[in-house]
Amino acid sequence: MRATKGLVSMTGRLLCGAGVGAIAATSAFAQSISDEIVVTAQRQEQSVQDVPIAVSAFGGEDLGARQLETFQDIQFNIPNFAFSKSQFTASSISIRGIGALAVGASTEPSTSIHMNDFFLQSPRLFETEFFDVERLEILRGPQGTLFGRNATGGVVNVITRKASTDGVGGYVDAEYGTYNSVKVHGALNLPLSDNFAVRIAGTTIQRDGYTKNVFDGSDIDDRNIYALRGSARWTPSDSTTIDFTASYMREDDSRMRSHKQACEAGPLQPLLGCDPHGPRRFDPMDLRATFFANTSAETFALASGNPAAAAYGLFSLASGPVNGAAQPAGLRQVNQDSRPEYAAEESIFMLNFKKDFENWAFKLNGGWGNSKVASRMDFDAGVGPTLNRPGAICFGGPFALPAVCNMTGGPLAGGGLGLFPLSEFDVGITGSNGLVGVIGGNIQDQSRNYRAVDLSIGESDYWSVEGILNTDFDSAFNFLLGVSHAERNGYADYAVATTGLDYFAYTLGTLSAVGAGIPGAASTGYSFYTPYFWNDTDDEFLDSTSAFGEIYIDITDSLKLTGGIRHNWDTKGVRDRGNLLESASSTNPGILAGTPPIVPFGTPSVRPLLDLDELTPGTPGAVNDFRVIEDEFNATTGRAVIQYTPNDDVQLYASWTRGYKPGGFNPRTLTAAVATTFGNEKITAYEAGIKSNLGGGLQANLTGFYYDYSGLQVSRIVANTSVNDNIDAKVHGVEGEFVWRPTDRFTANMNASYLHTKIGDFATIDVRNPTADTPGVDLIADITNGQNCVVTRNAGAPTLIGTVFGGPFAGLTPLVASNFSICSALAANMGAINLATGGVNGYALVSGIDTDVTGNELPGSPEFKIGGGVQYEMPMGSHILTPRVDVFWQDDFYSNIFNTEQDLIDAYMYMNAQVTFGPAEGNWAFRFFMQNVTNKDAITGAFDVGQSAGNFQNLFILEPRRWGFGLNMTF
Repeated sequence: MRATKGLVSMTGRLLCGAGVGAIAATSAFAQSISDEIVVTAQRQEQSVQDVPIAVSAFGGEDLGARQLETFQDIQFNIPNFAFSKSQFTASSISIRGIGALAVGASTEPSTSIHMNDFFLQSPRLFETEFFDVERLEILRGPQGTLFGRNATGGVVNVITRKASTDGVGGYVDAEYGTYNSVKVHGALNLPLSDNFAVRIAGTTIQRDGYTKNVFDGSDIDDRNIYALRGSARWTPSDSTTIDFTASYMREDDSRMRSHKQACEAGPLQPLLGCDPHGPRRFDPMDLRATFFANTSAETFALASGNPAAAAYGLFSLASGPVNGAAQPAGLRQVNQDSRPEYAAEESIFMLNFKKDFENWAFKLNGGWGNSKVASRMDFDAGVGPTLNRPGAICFGGPFALPAVCNMTGGPLAGGGLGLFPLSEFDVGITGSNGLVGVIGGNIQDQSRNYRAVDLSIGESDYWSVEGILNTDFDSAFNFLLGVSHAERNGYADYAVATTGLDYFAYTLGTLSAVGAGIPGAASTGYSFYTPYFWNDTDDEFLDSTSAFGEIYIDITDSLKLTGGIRHNWDTKGVRDRGNLLESASSTNPGILAGTPPIVPFGTPSVRPLLDLDELTPGTPGAVNDFRVIEDEFNATTGRAVIQYTPNDDVQLYASWTRGYKPGGFNPRTLTAAVATTFGNEKITAYEAGIKSNLGGGLQANLTGFYYDYSGLQVSRIVANTSVNDNIDAKVHGVEGEFVWRPTDRFTANMNASYLHTKIGDFATIDVRNPTADTPGVDLIADITNGQNCVVTRNAGAPTLIGTVFGGPFAGLTPLVASNFSICSALAANMGAINLATGGVNGYALVSGIDTDVTGNELPGSPEFKIGGGVQYEMPMGSHILTPRVDVFWQDDFYSNIFNTEQDLIDAYMYMNAQVTFGPAEGNWAFRFFMQNVTNKDAITGAFDVGQSAGNFQNLFILEPRRWGFGLNMTF
């Protein structure tokens, strides 16, 4: 453990000494000892203290008192629970080290999210705040029977307030704070008859940006969100309840998907973009190691086979670093020339039906949801270097390219510097759908600087229905039976456009047309396609059915046995492809079949060239056919629980659980080394715990657990794409949750946890360090695609780099002149290279050397966490003043499985404070609040973007200090 011995000792005393004067509690408990919270963790209503599961429950009033507004706030109040924004418009909940470690359209989270018991398959978790919530339930640990798939980490169930026939009522809660933040929550309840009522609730959130962009002095990462929820309750009889809920959320602002980019300028930076060694820094990236290298003089010469083509390159690899503007050191400051754009929309409709009979009850839960998101950001989060247009483009040498001259601003633009266009994403969201970008005149901007912008978009439609029957016999035996079905269909696309990719496409394309003797090619202009990267999953579907049941046996009045089983039938499918300059590769079957590798400027669409018949896989003549794949993922899960309740104040339990998350499909990549599918994730969990109400107003819950994981799904970047592997892991830990209320006025709460994770026997390539620091190898930067490869050799053999070949092998010399080369060409000529060097050196080309991660920690797994709060209600005449302080500390952890220095996320402390004032018997309350009192800019997660982008890290950060005033009024 890294410098936490004092905390180990303190936490050990707190977890082992239930009688200690605890300063704490987590909301895993009722709002006070006497305020019982009823939960549905076992799909039936029970007191949270009677459930033999590690469950935390927050009532609506508790959410407000603790300033628990989002899932980011929840992590400060629950042991072994973490939440962070993640890559590609997503978020990650991690419970006991088990989070959303896989990335892709067919991947799924490890925490099952529900609202009113309806399974939310694509929720926008990090956009909205909690409003008009009755309670929040969080179950830690796999829930293999009652919730099934995707519950290997745990379950979250948000229960909204329902309409009531008790009378007209409602509330308004308004708040103003720093960053010009304005929040308004409210609800209105209207009974329409003795057995029918409706409720309308809503929220709006407006504020300025948290991040300063020094490029233009603007504030970015602002918020403009509103949400509405309507509900109706009909009780046609005393035993029948029907609830209908509809909700809608919309966001349109400059939210940043990631907050800062990190890069280390070390010795390996020219070949990797960012050096993998050393601490996390914010140095400018060297673009020579990225896709921008394909615009170099060396690339044009090698790719065209004509040394004279070097005159059309934008720079020389031998001229030194190609860096953009410096970045500010602060996590809340950036220097980037593109403003973020973010839009999200979500609609959900839910129906809950419950019918009680004499000795049994039946529930039917179902609904439909739709989720959309579109986000555009500065891909490299910087201001790129100035691009100097080669004189040969407009004035010849060896010959002029008038079409390219006009494309880059004309012969006199900018004193000869030119304006370089950046492709618009014509992928069918807005405007045309031809995938031509700059080729067809679809341009989002023109600049004298290198530009890179990305787009992450997706939509998901889903529905599910579940029926549950449970008995309540006056006997020692009861049971529960259920069946559920869920379907999902959607798409998820990710695109990156850069001025470098565009320039390579249309300049080398025009040169190729001139070389092929096409009449008027230099004046017409030609381009390879597609000019921007587009990971296109245009269809992804899920069809899932499960049947489950449990039995409950009261062995004695104090001893109970639970046994459950569930079988899951999951079918998944995708239709996808990856697009980027496909036609520039002579290995594409479409080109061999006669499809033109270049198209003239002004071409409105290249879709027919990419795939002549997009609905039929394997169409002859297609440059890039869609892959259509489908597979089944089935599993049987279950649990067994022994529960001992010696008296009303103590419960002890022990359980065995099997959990499951279905596998999926890796995106298509340019390498055959990636498996098409990744397998199921399976977990065997053992847990034991005690829940107790002790003397002196102390409530103490303790839990210990051990996990044996097989097939844990984790991601890595390969050939510009996130792919997923299955690994094994072991996890164990201890958790404590405490509430202490010695008087009616004083309440304290605490949560504390210890977590140990260990990866099993596994080794894979770390793309940020492809040599794995192995001596006697040569690292190669591919100047055509920004990827890396490694040349290995026999012990004692000389380096291949710089070798000069003569005679019939003289043509090999340019390939090995420096560490900047073409990996595919080296691979094709490795036999000749060994022949030319006498066959004794054993030169071989590999994509990288495996790094052994056996024994490393799982990502997102802080070893220690501790948090707590204290409040005191002070009477002031007929009013009450209540100050409250909450403090949280989290240990450091790693952001990926390689556990390097740059992967380490530092430990941090977080503090909230609030003072409320209002009448003891009244309908209003005033509050002053402060969140993140110490203004800690803590990093909550990181994502490694891969080789072609320069191996920088995207960082995700907590919100800064915010304070203000609020007023709540009820009626």
